[in-house]
Amino acid sequence: MIELFTFLERNKAEIIDDLVERIPATVPSYRKVPASELRQTLEHLMEAYGDFLVTGEPDTMTSVLRYITKVRAQQSFRLSDVLRSLLLIPPAIRERLQEDFRDNGREDARDQFNEAMSKFEETTYNAVCLFTDIFQEYLMNMLNEHQEYLKKTNQKFGVDLSKFILFKG
Repeated sequence: MIELFTFLERNKAEIIDDLVERIPATVPSYRKVPASELRQTLEHLMEAYGDFLVTGEPDTMTSVLRYITKVRAQQSFRLSDVLRSLLLIPPAIRERLQEDFRDNGREDARDQFNEAMSKFEETTYNAVCLFTDIFQEYLMNMLNEHQEYLKKTNQKFGVDLSKFILFKG
């Protein structure tokens, strides 16, 4: 894992450059996000990712994903668009990992590559699941806040909407 972390640190700038191009090309909604903003988000995400990879603790990743959730939800991004962008990270890293292990000349390079890629993909999938939970929680909180606002507004004007409900689902 430490070797994989070192690899990510060594190749971070190149990976981020790749993703800054790859994400808007693959996910059209990201074309409205300035490249500098996307780059900054990816820098934070890669830092959190390295921490999550090594420690297995999601604290830093959770903070970054909460920020991404808030920003992208306010920009009216669909959940699938953000998920698709996160799932573009493994191919960007896989290409560089293959080069790195191909060039190291060790006999067990294939096994090392497979182990590193397996760990990386597992961490990515865990991060994607964490993001999905955070995004859902964010939307539920927004919905609950709006419902509370409507309830207070209706009480203010003396409206009882329960009399207007025709069915309960």
